[in-house]
Amino acid sequence: MSFHTLIEALAGAVIEAQDSIEMHQISHLRDFFDEDNRPRSVTIRMPSLHPQAEEGDEDLYRAPLLPLVSTNNLRIREVEISFNAHLAELGPEDLEEPAPGTPDAWESPRPAARHVGLDTGRGKGVGNVHVQLRVEGTEPTDGAARLMNHLAQSQGVFKTIKAT
Repeated sequence: MSFHTLIEALAGAVIEAQDSIEMHQISHLRDFFDEDNRPRSVTIRMPSLHPQAEEGDEDLYRAPLLPLVSTNNLRIREVEISFNAHLAELGPEDLEEPAPGTPDAWESPRPAARHVGLDTGRGKGVGNVHVQLRVEGTEPTDGAARLMNHLAQSQGVFKTIKAT
């Protein structure tokens, strides 16, 4: 395995990990809406604060769940990867200077790339990889903040129950 391939694989794994976090957050956001995309809400019975309310009157108050709970937005802040490996072959890559007269020949000449082979000891009982991800909480995106604000504004009393 060349060093370049290793770095590409590690970078790809970090990007996939962040994508996985974001997809989990999207699926979690969907939990706050029903199958008709209406916000799920909680109904609370509260003593009525209406000026004409009598003793024992209650209001049914509906509050959408999304603005009431933490959204737990996470992103990868830092990645630390360490591994044991032995250097293997040192040789040229398949990238070489283009032959004169080929379409790429007009570009500036580039030296042949070199690669360093790594022996991570797979299957030999030597070599290991240790990956440590540090995540951090983030503020909701502008769109999520606007949605939660709109939902918070739509909550309120929807029915008064008179005492019997």
